[in-house]
Amino acid sequence: MLRMFISGVLLLLPALVGAEPPLPVTTVELGAVLVHPVREAPAEAVALNDTRLGAEINGVIAEIAVAVGDRVERGQVLARVDCTPHRIEVARARAALDAGRATLEFSELQLDNARRLSERRSISQEELDKREADARTRKAELDRLQAALDAAEYTASKCTIAAPLNAVVIERIASVGDYAVPGTQILRLLDDENVEVSAKVQEQDLDGLEAAAEVRFAGRLRDHPVRLRTVLPLLERRLRTYEVRLRFAAEPAPPGATGRLRWRVGGGRIPADLLVQRDGGLGVFVLAEGHARFQPLPEARAGHPAATDLAPATRLIVDGRFRVEDGQAVRVD
Repeated sequence: MLRMFISGVLLLLPALVGAEPPLPVTTVELGAVLVHPVREAPAEAVALNDTRLGAEINGVIAEIAVAVGDRVERGQVLARVDCTPHRIEVARARAALDAGRATLEFSELQLDNARRLSERRSISQEELDKREADARTRKAELDRLQAALDAAEYTASKCTIAAPLNAVVIERIASVGDYAVPGTQILRLLDDENVEVSAKVQEQDLDGLEAAAEVRFAGRLRDHPVRLRTVLPLLERRLRTYEVRLRFAAEPAPPGATGRLRWRVGGGRIPADLLVQRDGGLGVFVLAEGHARFQPLPEARAGHPAATDLAPATRLIVDGRFRVEDGQAVRVD
């Protein structure tokens, strides 16, 4: 009986000696090691409205009601020009209009009398035509005087200078007592509510920026999420860049702030140090039902992160990747 047991062991011994034990390896979830290449470009926060508010009429500046740093609202009166000469012009135009109305009324009365006389053939047709022409002339003159009054009142309305938008006063250019003419600058207003980002992006990076799921403006103090609004269709020849404009998704950066525009390019990539070479090509080993399977990455280049379409939940073999072979049984430690 003992002799039979020893013979059986001797028969099984070659098979036991020839079987290789599973290779111990460690794995990691692919999604945990993917790197996302980041591209960036110089950028600046710019206000959409940087307004230099000026006089529209001639006159002495009588009042400037705000100081540098004040926040103003749309329609708020900021400055006044002495309106005395312009009010005089309004009164003169109104008096001329009243006189024109009286003249027209008299001319129309004469025309009515002429028509009644014409019916009795007590006036010539020529005289009737003359009075009709005179009435039309007086009506046209009245229209001209009405337009003159409207113009004088419009000019007088420009004696007060109001804020065209919500803004902050950042510069006081003129002073009380200065004589202003149309175009004389008085105040500078900055719209700090409507701000966007201007950036210079390399031509080859445009596609990646347009496809990016997340774009940020990295300022000196904090990052701001932004959204691409437009790409200006003008290539800067020397640097091969396009100007892009982006809107802030939340609180904007202050106008004039400089920083970097940053965005992730495409999907995640496998780090270069996790790539292995087999049969003249680069790839990675993944765990599949207790075995190592080589996944070639045709577009991979040595020393560069490699793009992949593997699922993020794929288990990637890390320790042991250089010793393992395709199809080899492995044991995860």
